[in-house]
Amino acid sequence: MKKALSALIVAAIIGMVACSRGSSTSQTYEMQSGIDSVSYAFGMNVGLNLLDKDSLLNVDVVCQAIRDVYTGELKLNDDEARYSILKYMNFDVYERTKALEKQFLEDLRKSDRKYVATNSGLTYKLISLGDVKSSPRNSRDTLVMNFSVRNIAGQMLDSTYNSKRELRYALGKLPKGFQEAMRLIGPGGHIMVWIPSALAYSSAGLDSIGVKPNQMLFYEVRLNKVIPR
Repeated sequence: MKKALSALIVAAIIGMVACSRGSSTSQTYEMQSGIDSVSYAFGMNVGLNLLDKDSLLNVDVVCQAIRDVYTGELKLNDDEARYSILKYMNFDVYERTKALEKQFLEDLRKSDRKYVATNSGLTYKLISLGDVKSSPRNSRDTLVMNFSVRNIAGQMLDSTYNSKRELRYALGKLPKGFQEAMRLIGPGGHIMVWIPSALAYSSAGLDSIGVKPNQMLFYEVRLNKVIPR
């Protein structure tokens, strides 16, 4: 635990130009030696990595933790530190993400009244229903479709449209939110849908296409065919 915790804290601290950001003791360092330069370079990398993971970390407190490691005056023991990290990663981050997603989707529906929310939180806009009598029902039904998926920042993560390829997936192999969306349309249907992270890839994410943990996704899907099983 000490190694893991130390690595986490060290990574947080080195990456900051001024550890005491916002305080009267803030300093700006000049690169006076090779060690200074490489220290700063390491700091840039870990700082950017931390910012990418969570921009809400309290930098001043992280810096204080590093100082305490060096002085041997830690304010948390190993068990307390482990509990804090696990609670934050498994509960606090999830609750914050859920609240942000909820607010985003509420604002979206206010700005575009064509968007509708289901009880699960799935938020969609129908372009065309298609043949709803042939909508997928069985988890083993195969869907033949085209789709694109973006993250909340609008970055394209995957698309079949550019390659003009169709994808085939069994309904049950898709994320829960995607399954719910596909049951709303039939062959020939076209839907735009926001899938909250809990109904998409949750805390696991999907590295293969760049979906980060706890990331809400936007899909545009054309359901071309349903092959019943």
